[in-house]
Amino acid sequence: MKTIGPYEPRRFLGAGSFGGVWECQNKTTGESVACKLIDLNTALSDKVYPHFRNEILIHSKINHPSVTQLKDVILDNDNVYIFLELCDGGDMNDIVQEFGGLSEDEAEHYFHQIMEALSYIHKLGVAHRDVKLENILVTADDDAKLTDFGLCKQQHGNDPMLTTCGTLVYAAPEIIQEKPYNGMKADIWSAGVVLYAMVAAHFPWIVPDDMPPENIMKETARQIVEGDIALPDGISYELQNLMANLLNVDPNERPTAAEVLEHPWFQNVVEDEAVDPKPNTAIVNLVESFLSDLDRRRKLSS
Repeated sequence: MKTIGPYEPRRFLGAGSFGGVWECQNKTTGESVACKLIDLNTALSDKVYPHFRNEILIHSKINHPSVTQLKDVILDNDNVYIFLELCDGGDMNDIVQEFGGLSEDEAEHYFHQIMEALSYIHKLGVAHRDVKLENILVTADDDAKLTDFGLCKQQHGNDPMLTTCGTLVYAAPEIIQEKPYNGMKADIWSAGVVLYAMVAAHFPWIVPDDMPPENIMKETARQIVEGDIALPDGISYELQNLMANLLNVDPNERPTAAEVLEHPWFQNVVEDEAVDPKPNTAIVNLVESFLSDLDRRRKLSS
């Protein structure tokens, strides 16, 4: 990656869905940020562009301490550069694997922040649709943040969603059955899988070691659809109750994100100050201009 605008690349962080992710430093402010670099032709392609455009537009309107902040967007003749808040504590999957599961106190701290993020975006009418350990990043201050809005979609009232998306082990039963679904209710199920995995260090779906590989996905889907779940041993009654509520096969019986935050399991959480839900106007305006430019380039390239 080359220097672009005030951003100077420092180190390569890893591969993203459509390109590399770099740590960069803003030479003007000294702030370190993460940069997602996407090839322009890929971004403008028929397959990618609608999802990419939707992701950037929605992310620009989200302003919450438990969601990674969109910092800047830059376009040149070769690439699209998306600058995000840097979370250099790793993702939740790495942390769970490193420590072999979290204590209830640790899980309570992180999960409350994730549910605050979901409650916030759901109030904005946005379903994330890809809640999973890998999409929860941790900061140097040990705070969890929800990231990656590539599959997010506006939920219009009770209008059902139809697209099958996400990751199998986190997918709600109604999605696996290819039924019309409420994206926010599906997010709650996925959050339940996240909570289970944070504590148990494995998913709720257990397949025999000797099962043929071609049968594993089918068996996993069966367990999800039937709600064939054994809750982890050695956890509190309150946590068992919360997991059971989140992992209810009937989406209408699952709590909302706001209701989850009122659950007794969160008794040790110190509430943060009220968050102003208004978007960052400067970022919204910047993204609108950026997308207008991108739209023009797409028309010229077609």
